[in-house]
This record gives sequence, C-alpha cells and structure tokens, in this order.
Amino acid sequence: MTSLSPERISETADRLIEQFHLPGMSVGVVSNNELAYAEGFGWADITKRKPQDPVLHQRIGSITKTMVCLCAMALVEEGRLRLDSHVGNQLPELKLNGYGDELTLWHLLTHTGGIGEAPTVSDAADPIKVLWADSPDTPPLAEKYPDGITIDVKPGSKWHYANHGWMLVGEIIARLEGDTIEQVLQRRIFEPLGMQATDNLDLPGERLTTGYTHAPSPESLDQLELLGKSPPSARPVDGHNIPGEWVYINGRAAGAVQSNIPDMALYAAALLNKGSEIVKPDTFNDMLKPHWCPDERLISIGLSFFRSHQFGEFTFGHNGGVDGGWNTNLTLIPGKNLAMLVHLNAYVDSSEEVYSQLLQAVLDAPAPSIADIPLDAKVQSSATGVYTFPSGTLTNSRPVRLHGRLQITEENGELMLRSRRGAWRNGVRLLATDANDPLLLTLDTAATIKPNIALAMDSNGSINSLRLDRLSLMERDDSLSPWG
Repeated sequence: MTSLSPERISETADRLIEQFHLPGMSVGVVSNNELAYAEGFGWADITKRKPQDPVLHQRIGSITKTMVCLCAMALVEEGRLRLDSHVGNQLPELKLNGYGDELTLWHLLTHTGGIGEAPTVSDAADPIKVLWADSPDTPPLAEKYPDGITIDVKPGSKWHYANHGWMLVGEIIARLEGDTIEQVLQRRIFEPLGMQATDNLDLPGERLTTGYTHAPSPESLDQLELLGKSPPSARPVDGHNIPGEWVYINGRAAGAVQSNIPDMALYAAALLNKGSEIVKPDTFNDMLKPHWCPDERLISIGLSFFRSHQFGEFTFGHNGGVDGGWNTNLTLIPGKNLAMLVHLNAYVDSSEEVYSQLLQAVLDAPAPSIADIPLDAKVQSSATGVYTFPSGTLTNSRPVRLHGRLQITEENGELMLRSRRGAWRNGVRLLATDANDPLLLTLDTAATIKPNIALAMDSNGSINSLRLDRLSLMERDDSLSPWG
C-alpha cells in the first residue's frame, strides 16, 4: 500500500495547468477499491468561467477499447467466441483485402492484424478523416467500408495501432449478442459496476466539459503539411486554448464512451480486482499477459491493455484522445492497489508528460535518475546510419506521421538520433544507462520518463534495426544517406 500525498497531487496539477497552458483537468485516484482523491483544476469552460469538476463528463476515447475487450473475453468464457475465431467467418459480407483469410480476433485485440490507420490505400491520403463522422448515425458495415478493409501485412507479423480493427471487434460482439455495442456495454460493463453516469452514445450535452486544442506545435504543423491540410483559423479564447470542433467517432467500439471520474473509479476498482463482475480472474490474468512483446525491456501489449514499468512499478492501462478537445488517461498500479484517472478537456501534445508527472505525484516517487555511462565502443561504431520502415504502407501510417525516418550519427564522441519530423527532428542525445545492456539506449529528452530504444544486431554482429518504446520497428537501410 502507498500513502497518498493529496497535497503533492494538487500542487502538481496546479503547476501543470500553468506550465502547459491547459484549460482544465480532473484527477482521480483509486486506493483500496475506493475513490480516495478526486479534484478538478482550471476551467471546464473558459468563456463561461465554469470550473472543472470530477463529476463532469469526459470523452474517454480509446479507453473504450478496454471495455469492449472485456465484453469479447466474456463471450470467450461463455464459449460463444474464440481468440482464434476468423474475422471473415464472423463478418462474411465484409471484404477483407490482402491477408484477410488469416485475420483472427486475437490479432484485432492486440493491434497485430495488419490493419493500418486507413482501411484502404485509397483512404491513405487523409487517414485520420475516416476515423471521424459528421453524424452520430452508424451505417451498416458494408456501407461503412464499401471497398472493404485491406490487411496490409501478414497478421501477427507487425504491430500498428488499428482503430478500424476495433470497429470490427465491436461488430462481432454486437452480432453475437443480437444487440448494439452501446447496449452490450451498458449490460455487461456499466450496469454491473454501477456506472450510472456512463454511456457509449457519443452525443454532445451540457454535462460534458468544453473541449479545447492549442495552436499547432511545430510537430503538429509537420503532420498537417504531410496531410495537405491548413492550420486551424480559430483564435484562442485565453491566449492559448482554442475551442474544438465536435466530430463524431466513426465506430463507437473504437472510442465513444463518455464518463466521469466517480464512474471511472468504479471501473478502475473492477480492473484492480481482476475484472470483478465482468470476467473471471483467470481470464483477466490472461488479458494482462504480454501477448505482443517483441522486446521485454520496452512497452508491450496484452489484450487491449498497454503494459509498462513506470517509477519502478508495473503498470497497465490505456490512454484516450478525441479530436476537438479531450485527452484521457487510465493507469493501474496493481502492486500498490492504486489507479490514476486523468481527464483533460484539451487535445494537446503535452498530455503524456502531464500523465507522467501526475503519476509521479500519486506514487510520491522521486524523480527518475539516469545513469550516464560511456557508450559501448561497438555500438558507437556500428549504430550510425538511416533507419526506415519495414514493408507495409497502411501499417506505417502512424510512425511516418509522427517521426518519419530516423538517423543516428556520431557527433563529438556522442550518438545523436534525429527524425525527419516530430519532436526529435533537431536531434536527441542517446545515452547508455546500463553497462550490462549496451543495446538499450535512452533518449535524453526533457520528459519525466525518458523514452528508450532497443538496438538489434544481425548474425555478423552489425546493428541492423531498432525498436521504439511505442512498439514500432525501424530497419537500417545503408542505401539511404543521412540528411543535414
């Protein structure tokens, strides 16, 4: 058990509001199955001067996927579905291009199905657009995907976050239950846990905080340019925060739940109790196993849940983001019987750093220390070069957008990593932090929890690839020249 420091949590939240110019946030902490801390900071609506409050509603985005996964695993327990069930058999009218015959439910639940950000190549010019809709109506599957869904690479061979895969999970569950995914979640999750303020209807309303965005950062401008889009023309209402435009989620199983801190505390308590009231403990334990873990030193994924170690503790959970103004975090620390809930009414680049600093305060942990030791001579001499993406077009969408190709160069006796776009484009120093593990390097960023990369060698002892903390693989290509 950890003794909470409410003062430290509140002081951290107040500071983060100022540091990152956030409109507002609500923070909750579950301890020993109870909501032990719940506070609002800043504004739920800046113009109306409406204070943030934990009881106000939040669009929790992709945290919805964990709830949908629990519904799927309940059906597995009941013998009505299997992890190796073929998607094509469950959804026979859906055209699955490419490797569709090999696609199973397990692939969808682990984001390893070969589905990218866009359902087909013809959608790839603007992959984000197809995730959103102008109406809350959900068309039939064949109408939503008239050209089918392209399975870009062999299922199980590669990881790429796949919202469209989760839309298929929701459709499979709904058909087996003979109901909508909204009603399935209501019956299997919300009602058993007493989550009376929660729904999956994706509708605007007075109970919801007002969402905001910031003026695009240089990294965001890079992504807009890549997509051929212009920056938003709206102006901030307070010098920093721009009211977001409402967009509906094109497939509610991927991220349409709305909830508040007290209700999410009930959900977190159920997860800390191994899925109590939803699935059996053995089933939940299986969900937390490392189902996709190419490198155990980095972040891995179970069934829907991301797994990591933070501040010396094993954690699992999920983030959520909704265009138009909401970022959400659910982090569970089972070893301490704690859970952290963060609701930001802002869609901002700084959300990950906000979560890290709040988690540090919740755990009352010291700042992480980085042991800067000399680089291994063989690593220093052979890591330099340009790293690009493995095969697959649609399944490279996110890393292409976020950072593009990477290069490692040696400068003044140090290794520097640069990206074509994104946060590392100006160069980040690579640090060796473990003398017994010279292939694991840390990026010397300003982040509280600094990201890692894991280098890999071929049979000749030459470095030929690297893995990023966010599960992306980059392969060295000596035909490419470093850029300036």
